[in-house]
Amino acid sequence: QGKTYFELFYESNVKDFGKPTKGITLETRYLKEQLDQAITKLGLIGSEKVEFLDWWVPRLQALNSKYIFFSIIEPSEKEKIDHVSYNPEPDTRIEFIAYFKPLPKPFEGKKLELPTTPPARVGFTAVEWGGILDDK
Repeated sequence: QGKTYFELFYESNVKDFGKPTKGITLETRYLKEQLDQAITKLGLIGSEKVEFLDWWVPRLQALNSKYIFFSIIEPSEKEKIDHVSYNPEPDTRIEFIAYFKPLPKPFEGKKLELPTTPPARVGFTAVEWGGILDDK
């Protein structure tokens, strides 16, 4: 309808989902820089990145953990716990749910492979990001 919306904010409490097995280690002392690099590869730009970092960096630093496990919830799992419908359907969708968990030492499992280049934004682009903090 010719309108532009900056954001739609919502929170939910999700307990039953497939936790990722691939990931990367973020060092808390370089958290902002490393997280910025990751979300850039996932497709966030400008104010989207600022908002993501402003939300997550303080919460992750407050965990007082030297390392943070970072991953992305699999798209099929995201769809189960966070289905979003658009009308009209976007030409481009950039969407992910980040997964964070404090670690006592660096993660030694399979590495999460992030895109080498961010997705191209063509036409009407919907950007949806979320995050899960697994601090238990």
